[in-house]
Amino acid sequence: MGKRKAVYWIFLALIMVTVTGCGYTLEEKREMKRYEKQGRENAKNYIREKYGIDAKITEINCEKYSSSPVPDFFPSPTGNVFVKMKYKGADFLVAISGQKKNTDGLDNYQFQEIATAFAQEMYNITGLHAESAYVCYGEYGTVKDEKNGMIHTFYDGENLAEVLQKESARAVVSYANQDVEQIPVSQISQKTGVDTILLTDYESREAYQTVRCPYYNLAGWPIENGIENQLYLMNGYRVVGAGEDTYVKCEKKIQDDIILITENPKDQIILDKTSLDSQENWNGNGFIDAKQVASAYAFDTNSEKVYVYFPVEKLDTKEVKEAQLVKQYQYKGETCYDNIISKVTDDGKYIHGIVYTRDETEIKISVFIDQ
Repeated sequence: MGKRKAVYWIFLALIMVTVTGCGYTLEEKREMKRYEKQGRENAKNYIREKYGIDAKITEINCEKYSSSPVPDFFPSPTGNVFVKMKYKGADFLVAISGQKKNTDGLDNYQFQEIATAFAQEMYNITGLHAESAYVCYGEYGTVKDEKNGMIHTFYDGENLAEVLQKESARAVVSYANQDVEQIPVSQISQKTGVDTILLTDYESREAYQTVRCPYYNLAGWPIENGIENQLYLMNGYRVVGAGEDTYVKCEKKIQDDIILITENPKDQIILDKTSLDSQENWNGNGFIDAKQVASAYAFDTNSEKVYVYFPVEKLDTKEVKEAQLVKQYQYKGETCYDNIISKVTDDGKYIHGIVYTRDETEIKISVFIDQ
């Protein structure tokens, strides 16, 4: 195995040398040095002009053009620079041109101040204590601390709504055992400028604290993407944005320690232990050499979509991260064998996935691994 890895890395290095040549030319290197030198001066002047402070530069890098589908290990500089700065213990980032003298830049020096102001405004409006309030806004639309909140506008303590609305802000606010369905989102939009927001209601503070990524898909769409990983810990959640306002109640049903969640409280689910056809039927359907590692259950429901949380302690394997939920069912007179995209929950207690029923009958579920 060690020799294989060594050969692989040598082969990869040869490809990189072949594809990329010798890297940046001397002229390109000199050009980037000029951008960095001018960018350093511009960044300090920009921050001094905007905030009246003299911040220390800790690092400077040239912005590069994004790579094309073919990897470019030495992309050309855009002429802009990213300048990491520090002032009174606070680290922040400046993006500015290094091509010529100017003080027209972007920065996130006020990010924490703005995020705190948003959280405070949420409390003022709702009167509810939030476990967390994440906000994403600015030029780069990312939740990464380094580039989140990159804006040109100055926050003066009174223009929160103006800043966040202009910068297309999005937010995820989490509560513990609070009725998020009653939160006045129109007032939140008016006071904070945030129109796209995910409000989550966990069963308890302890439940919330098990979550590794409570901001979910804050910088993407849909904003709630990934929330299915934690529904078993929630009472419900509410998504507001794009002219929609939807509340989803997590209706839980527990059978044989398996948690089943539907989005309609009236939906029914019945599980009964059963047996599957030969596990070889799954080979080529998500598995190479399938092995059943849990009991099988007949799955009878009138719901078109069911979130399934299968206890890890019921699995006959230690390869938990490799485990996948599987489904056997009848469709148009034929028996079908599928694997279900599955993940382990953050607390490591369940394998979870979504069972869609559509026009399927005689549905059975279990858990497999590849041997």
